[in-house]
Amino acid sequence: MKRYRLLTKEELDAVRPEFVRYLASEGLAADDWKEKLAHHPEEVQECLEEFSQRFWEGATSAIKCIEHTPSEGDVWMFQFEETEALLIRCVRRGDDITWSQGGKKFEQEARGQEIFQLLEQGAKPFDPERFKACHEEMKAATSPGR
Repeated sequence: MKRYRLLTKEELDAVRPEFVRYLASEGLAADDWKEKLAHHPEEVQECLEEFSQRFWEGATSAIKCIEHTPSEGDVWMFQFEETEALLIRCVRRGDDITWSQGGKKFEQEARGQEIFQLLEQGAKPFDPERFKACHEEMKAATSPGR
């Protein structure tokens, strides 16, 4: 079972220098690649699958925090550690703000897949300092006496 999808043509074009370095690391010069494209589509597919796998593993391992906004006023912020993700959710409806928090544990090798699934749903990486600031805002808003 594949853990990640193939990069689209547009995504591959955007990381062309990395793909060229990958091909070189596999011993494929530009002429060799053109030959594969013309006569060995199954080998081209294998190269694209391997590069996509490496790309997504590298990209997801670098992400610490990710934000998903499934609808206006509903923001889910995740902070990823090695074997768990912490969640802060903020729902804004006019002047009414509702905070909630939670978490999820997973195997270390599943971390990238968890992040990848959120990216595929439209989530975007963001700065861990922003997660920390939102967590402090949530604690202040939900503390007794407020």
